Amino acid sequence: MSDNIIQHRSTLEIFPDELFYELFEYIPLNDLYRIFFGLNKRINIILKNLSNLFAEWTTHNDDKIIDIFSTSISRLVIWRGGYLNLNRFIKLRSLKLALPTIEQCNEIQSSLILEHLHIESTINKRKISEQLSLLFLTNSFPRLRTCQIDEIQFDKNIFHIKPTLLSLITYTQNPGRLLSLCSNLKYLRLNLKDNINEFSSFDIHLNLRYLQIGIYSIEINLSTIETILSLTPNLIRFKFDGPCIPPSQNKLDIYSLASVFTRFLTKLCFIHISLPLNDNQSDSKEFENEKESLKKLHPLFNYIIFRPRSFYAPGRLLISSINDSKT
Repeated sequence: MSDNIIQHRSTLEIFPDELFYELFEYIPLNDLYRIFFGLNKRINIILKNLSNLFAEWTTHNDDKIIDIFSTSISRLVIWRGGYLNLNRFIKLRSLKLALPTIEQCNEIQSSLILEHLHIESTINKRKISEQLSLLFLTNSFPRLRTCQIDEIQFDKNIFHIKPTLLSLITYTQNPGRLLSLCSNLKYLRLNLKDNINEFSSFDIHLNLRYLQIGIYSIEINLSTIETILSLTPNLIRFKFDGPCIPPSQNKLDIYSLASVFTRFLTKLCFIHISLPLNDNQSDSKEFENEKESLKKLHPLFNYIIFRPRSFYAPGRLLISSINDSKT
């Protein structure tokens, strides 16, 4: 091999630090540790000064790697149980607890500068919701933009401070109060398990553009849906997921719902509705004959699909403003 070829051989040392900072953020954490950590002093310094790493903490076998890179991790998904020592993640901005425990949720304190928080559902959800509701309602995370927690529980003894949330997925017994508190929301996924029992008047929510309502009880009545939609007149997108089984006495039939949509949601551009059908509505031939009349109920009822009954679930009526092949 000639001296000329040796002189032009590239090595890691010729690349500037900026290139490593850019490159390392795209490499999975385990690979980053296996390939680069301990390579030399310069690379170690660069690794310890990274600021935007993503990590999935799956088992206790990952503890060593997580500990080494803890000050560089900004996005973290946790699958393991046990104590986490979250305070060492000084650059953490996005946190997801996939298998949350009460002890882990206790570690979520205002010392974390979170912008995104996602807590999966758990058997301990009642106790966990109490803890997280307190932090949420006192605005302990002023930079929080997106959040998913099982339930937000309002406490009359807590002074509520308006959070800066833009996106929220939750359940609450007080949706009107929630909308009034979170005035900056653009997206809301609201899971309903009970009818609204609050009758206080709340301000109209002017900023909400995308509302998704999921029904988890066949007892939910039309007035509950009507109350919520009366507070959100500027919706552009609306998705409605009805219960798994048909409610009694047609509490949420499509004819009544269409009337509510027409009255309150005058700015809608997109709509998607999924409702269970009773056994006497499962005749596909009759349904085909009914399609045209259903389309006349609302100008956005453009695509109507009948999903036949299966062994596991009743038939469903799917209505959308666009042709969605996934349905």
